[in-house]
Amino acid sequence: VLAFASAELERLKSRDGAPGFAKFADARLVTGRPLEAALGINRYLGVGDKSIWLGMGRGLDAIRDEFAASGTEDDLVCLEYVLEGTAGCHPREWQHSGGKQMDAFYEGREEDGRRGRPLSYFVEHPQAREAALLPEHVVALRLYTTAAFKSINDPLRNRSGAHPFPVTVAFINDGIKRLRAVGAGAADASERRDFWRGLRNVALPDGFHQTGGTEYAPLSTSSDLEVALHYSDAAQERLLFKLTTASFLERGASLQFLSAFPGEVEYLYPPLTFLDPTGKVETITTTCGVKFSVIEVQPRI
Repeated sequence: VLAFASAELERLKSRDGAPGFAKFADARLVTGRPLEAALGINRYLGVGDKSIWLGMGRGLDAIRDEFAASGTEDDLVCLEYVLEGTAGCHPREWQHSGGKQMDAFYEGREEDGRRGRPLSYFVEHPQAREAALLPEHVVALRLYTTAAFKSINDPLRNRSGAHPFPVTVAFINDGIKRLRAVGAGAADASERRDFWRGLRNVALPDGFHQTGGTEYAPLSTSSDLEVALHYSDAAQERLLFKLTTASFLERGASLQFLSAFPGEVEYLYPPLTFLDPTGKVETITTTCGVKFSVIEVQPRI
């Protein structure tokens, strides 16, 4: 792994405009596992359970209202694309993904038939049906894979008042859990698999190596090491989490079939995932002066 990482970092360092993959680079860990985490994500959304339940009952209308009231210009563009657009129809190249268009396939990756298809294509996808996803789950998860992820994550990490998109977050959280049913039926359900999460210029909280840490927002990981390595072309200190799993029970949900950026090969963990260090840490410094650390952790959902 480290040999590949060193070579790949050298290659990326030589490229102009290397992609950022900001979603795979930002995080704010809290040392240990907060006792409140046992109460679930609703406690951190700043609104009552009944308000969230009522909002989920309103479905897509509630998601639309949340974004109309609090969404940024980019959030609204992404919402309109997910709800009303067809896959691959938006010409914009998104900076957070390294200048890629939504639902486009790059670098020789084989297309999966989504191009030109509406939202119903993803709602009716075999994986969505196997996980019993509602259209609201698909919309919320699709939105999370777009530039709207920042507006979803930041309030969870800052924890300063009511979340502007509580119903959207609730559908993301529930959708992740339902999609794990797909993992249960996969051929590698009981095999060891590793996933990767990069961080840029982030110091771990004191005590992390002893007690671990909790991520309050959804935790994006990738099964593709190269995606994690792309996360911060300008950072001089890079941290990479290697999430080692023994079975589907420890894995996030595979979002590739509905992701707006399928090349990220994203596996999404729910909010309040706990990262438990195994004690294995390796560090290298490349010839271009980049310090690179790999910390092995076991995710606890």
